[in-house]
Amino acid sequence: MTEAGVDAAARSLRAWLNRRSFTDLSTAEVTAFLTDTVADWGSGLGYRVHREVDLPSARRGGAGGRAGRLDLQLHHRSGKGRPISIEVDRSTKLWSLDKLAEAAELGHLALWLRWSRSPVPVAIPPAVRLVRAQVVRRTSPTLGKVHSLLPDNCG
Repeated sequence: MTEAGVDAAARSLRAWLNRRSFTDLSTAEVTAFLTDTVADWGSGLGYRVHREVDLPSARRGGAGGRAGRLDLQLHHRSGKGRPISIEVDRSTKLWSLDKLAEAAELGHLALWLRWSRSPVPVAIPPAVRLVRAQVVRRTSPTLGKVHSLLPDNCG
């Protein structure tokens, strides 16, 4: 895998996300919004978008465990280029990083979209690129805990 390919994919996704925003969404709504937004980005670039894709070589709990699932996997419609594997998370999930590292070993471009303002407390595998959406959380008297993303808040 070339560094240029995964870096270019991360830059492109960051630029796409920096043109997006939302206000007062629940945790589930944020995940759905970001997943749909990434799918739109991929489709716009000529990729077929697959959601919840099994990564059989990644198994939680060892060989007898269940197969890992990637949130999104993109395959270019031309059949050329590498697949792009993406995980969308609010927290730091080591399992997500393990799946992405495995996907990178298979030749995929691996992107981790993490939507949180808190620092990442773990080392990110060298073949995985982090895309951060700086989502702000607040408590609304009527809605409870809600999240917002302003334009130009992804890095």
